[in-house]
Amino acid sequence: MPTDLKKRYGQNYLIDQNVLSKISNLIHSDNLKILEIGPGDGRLTDKIISRKPSLLTLVEIDKDLIKNLNDKYLYNKIIKLVNTDILNYEIKNGYDLIISNLPYNTSSQILVKLSIMSVITDTLILMFQKEFAQRLLEKKLNAINSLVCCFYSISLNFHVSKNCFRPVPKVDSSVLTFKKMENKLLNIEEINNFIIFKRNLFSHKRKSLKNLLKKYDLKNKFDLNLRVEDLKLNELINIFRAVSS
Repeated sequence: MPTDLKKRYGQNYLIDQNVLSKISNLIHSDNLKILEIGPGDGRLTDKIISRKPSLLTLVEIDKDLIKNLNDKYLYNKIIKLVNTDILNYEIKNGYDLIISNLPYNTSSQILVKLSIMSVITDTLILMFQKEFAQRLLEKKLNAINSLVCCFYSISLNFHVSKNCFRPVPKVDSSVLTFKKMENKLLNIEEINNFIIFKRNLFSHKRKSLKNLLKKYDLKNKFDLNLRVEDLKLNELINIFRAVSS
């Protein structure tokens, strides 16, 4: 294990071999093009390699870890190393799967990026703080699931104890699978305006839609006595389109 566990990158290394195997066993096919975000010391990477991908791209922000990974996988021809922040990396290759034990401090930003790419990936297998994962799985709309669920269906695989990591974090984690929806609920050209629209609503989520949207002529079209968190996702999108037209 690397001795320099750099807190600025939110690095908590998953060391439990059973959990690592459980995550890699969620990869149900071989010959996939896979991208791993933040491989760290390569523990999960080793398990992914055992699933026989055709390409495995490792995006790692830490220069020291990249050096170690380069030494470790120097002669492995399926592996491509990229030393950059995933938030600045343009994902082009049409990957079948993106997998990661996401850093806690940027997990929300990374998930948004993966959800709104012009060509989104078929499957994501991602680990989050348990509390954040629960927000994604909530039936009620919130600021994060209202965007992600326009593009992906989300399911819980299992929870992971904080004691499976080094250094030990303060919270447990959860592994989720995201499956691309056959019919996305938003068009690409709508995404930016939808993000602004729903951000405004959720920043005043205790107010009724009647108060938040009173400048629009929406009478008799929607139940504006509701709050945004009481809407279904398709209702939120329909209101967005009504005020955007």
